[in-house]
Amino acid sequence: MIKFDDEYYRSVINKYGYNAMDFKPIDFSLSNISRDVMKEKWLCHYKAEKFVKGVNDKKQIITTGIGLSGTPHMGTLSQILRAIFLQKAGFEVQFVLGDLDSYNARNQSLEVLKERADKYTKFIKKLGFDETKGVLRTQIDHPEILKTAYLISNCLTDEDFLEAEEDLSELYKSKNIYKGIDFKVKQAILLMVADFIHLGYVDNYENVLVMLGLEEHLYVRIAQKVVERMNLDMTIGALYSRVIKGLNGYPKMSKSIPDSSISVDMTPDKIYDLVVNSKDEYEKPEDSTIFQMMSAVSYYSPEELEELYKICEEKGDKWLESKKKYAKVLIDICGAWDNE
Repeated sequence: MIKFDDEYYRSVINKYGYNAMDFKPIDFSLSNISRDVMKEKWLCHYKAEKFVKGVNDKKQIITTGIGLSGTPHMGTLSQILRAIFLQKAGFEVQFVLGDLDSYNARNQSLEVLKERADKYTKFIKKLGFDETKGVLRTQIDHPEILKTAYLISNCLTDEDFLEAEEDLSELYKSKNIYKGIDFKVKQAILLMVADFIHLGYVDNYENVLVMLGLEEHLYVRIAQKVVERMNLDMTIGALYSRVIKGLNGYPKMSKSIPDSSISVDMTPDKIYDLVVNSKDEYEKPEDSTIFQMMSAVSYYSPEELEELYKICEEKGDKWLESKKKYAKVLIDICGAWDNE
């Protein structure tokens, strides 16, 4: 089974020429966000330089999105909090709720997805996303993006989609979650790419920065192919975050694999127990599920995380106390989810 450990990150970074940000100094701040905070929140970037240079004088936007195949888990929540963080730092942010993505790629009913999208929207707004300063939308309610998807499909091939299969595909196949890159999955990927491309192709943003987990980096590469093949007057860059390791030996938390995750609809007692008492094997803190959660799903400062890193390394009583305190932080964040 694949492991999203340092060896995996290094192999992806080296293979595709990404720039490492992980636990090392990085070469840029982002507007008023310091290098230390950037290093805390993201692992690496892909062609983000033009976005960074255009902060003061270009029309540009950051975009991200999540599938709606289930209740938010910690990986989902980390993307939501990062998007809100960037919006509060003054950036225009688009956040897409992938209802049609889950309809096709996960074969879920539109009725269930409509209800789930409404709950996600309320949750994200409760956590602090401001719709007057950004875009929070579904896919089904924006048919203009479907038109863009149709138009950009003219420059894509079956081979492009086959090359974009996620590294977790074998795990999902073994769990009968998905069968491979079939027509429905290609449609889901195409619409996701259109979510990125439409911003420059139709809305005239000069620089688009996509924020995703590193395991999804191949979708951005398809978008880059579209920009080049259609000779579009826009740039596509990306910020990639570390994947949160799953419980029970799973390589990541997944909405489609319930026993891999801590999800926002769990009772406070259950969340507390999983944070404090789960088996969490690691050689160094960056491989600890709980420390990864502290880094990605919290409001800790870089200085606080640096101290928690040292405590996690020691694996003693102070680490147990830190986990107890974090469990309470996490319970409060998850309390914004409507369980009714």
